[in-house]
Parts: sequence; C-alpha cells; structure tokens
Amino acid sequence: MAQASFANAQRFTAKAADFSRALLAVIAEDVRTWDVFRWAVIVLFALNVLFLLSLTGSIRSEIAALSQEQSAGIDQLARVTKEIADTKASLTQAISDTRSDLQGDIAKLNTKIDARLQQAVTSSPPPPASAKSSVKPRPR
Repeated sequence: MAQASFANAQRFTAKAADFSRALLAVIAEDVRTWDVFRWAVIVLFALNVLFLLSLTGSIRSEIAALSQEQSAGIDQLARVTKEIADTKASLTQAISDTRSDLQGDIAKLNTKIDARLQQAVTSSPPPPASAKSSVKPRPR
C-alpha cells in the first residue's frame, strides 16, 4: 500500500514537472517575441511596485510614529487631568481653611461686640420714665 502511494506521488511529481516545463516554454516563446514597448511597460510596472513597497514601509513608520505621539498625548492628558485634580483639591482646602478662619474671626468679633454691648448696658443708667412720656409723636 505504501509503495502504491509512493508511486502515485512520483507520477504526480513527474506530471507537475512536465506541466511547469511546458508552461515555461510557452512563456519563454512569448517573451522572446516581445518588442521594446512591452519591455518598457514591464520595467515601469516593476518600478511602480518597488515604489509602492517603499511607500508602504514609510507609511508604516509614519503610523508607528503617530501611535507613539498618540500614546504621548494620552500621557499628557493623564498628567493634565492629575494636575487639575490636584489644583482642585488644593483650592478646596484653601477655601475651607479661609472659611473656617473667617468664621473664627466673625465669632471673635461677635464676642467683642456682645461684650461692649453688655458693658454699655451695665454702665449707662436707664432713661427716666417721664422722658419717654414727654416725647410727642410727629404729625404726618
């Protein structure tokens, strides 16, 4: 069985080799009959293919550079976002400190005002009752 498959493989290989030789003979005969114009077209086509391949390489490098710039842009965005968050936190802390200091100052001021009002009330005698009755209302 193995010998039969080996023989089939050899026949297939021989037939494929004969076919490729015949194909190459037809192509070689056709190529020998070409004129200068056809050769010029083939050369220009080959140059275009080479040029496109070189452009593909440069395009790939440009894409790689753009992706690196994009990752750098993402890094910059993250850094700016962190700076904004830090600034917001410090401003919130500063506003909170200022508010508590202001409330403390207002409390001290209220305490002083209350103490002076208490001093003024205790140091001055109340006005006489007759003075209140002698005041006449103004006419309208």
